[in-house]
Order: sequence, then structure tokens, then C-alpha cells
Amino acid sequence: MALDPEELVALANHGIMKLRSAVARGMMLPPEERDATAIKSTLDFGQIKQLAARWKQEEQPAPSSQTTPCHR
Repeated sequence: MALDPEELVALANHGIMKLRSAVARGMMLPPEERDATAIKSTLDFGQIKQLAARWKQEEQPAPSSQTTPCHR
């Protein structure tokens, strides 16, 4: 399932926003509110947490595999 971070979604009890924002907001909620958190009634908090982790990892810069030779 491909998810577009720019897609407009409804976050339960928080209104309509982009999916990326909904995931970020869901991650900031206190633990006692997380069980009631859902996006479009299809993503529960566990799925929101997985998306947040995946997107955070994708934002990390890739290590440079190229090395510059040392000239003397």
C-alpha cells in the first residue's frame, strides 16, 4: 500500500490535515490518548508509529559511498 504523505486525511478528534502532519501529531499525543487515535479510520496508532519511523529513516542523509583520493 503506497501512502502519499501530502494526502489530506482526517485525524480522529483533530480534524483534516496532510497525512505527514497527522502522523507527526499522533506521535506527539500522550500515551492515554493514543488508543483512540486513527487516521481515516484505517490507520491505528501502531501503523502511525510505523509510518513515523519509516519517514524519519527516509529523511536521514545517506552515508557517502564515494571517497576522495588523497593526492600528495
